[in-house]
Amino acid sequence: MKKLALLALLLSCGAAQAQPIGPPIIGCNQIFQVTQGAVALTKIVSSVTGKLISLCGWAANGNGAATVQLQYGTGTNCGTGTTSLTPAVSLAANTSYSDHPGFVFFSLPSGNDLCLVTTGAGTSNVMVYFGVF
Repeated sequence: MKKLALLALLLSCGAAQAQPIGPPIIGCNQIFQVTQGAVALTKIVSSVTGKLISLCGWAANGNGAATVQLQYGTGTNCGTGTTSLTPAVSLAANTSYSDHPGFVFFSLPSGNDLCLVTTGAGTSNVMVYFGVF
């Protein structure tokens, strides 16, 4: 019995606690979803004063040859200061693309809206995982 108590005492006193490295992981709590054909730059998430739009990922699939791209900017449909957030991803018919790590990997500069561009002959199904913090 004494040996068991001594072992418990040694384990509780000498155990080092793991220390987290880096900032805490932030998850997203909102989803934008759309099915659309070729549409020029279109605002999908509006900026909120004093907060940032943060992305956790996105996914798309094509029902015909198409491209999809995320951009950000200000003004009507991100028409001012438009900046590409992702490359234009080409989708063949019945193919998909996914970039969804599950935690925030990018935050837009303050005051910017998130926009989507789709091109091509078919429709694209797009899901964007985001949070406004």
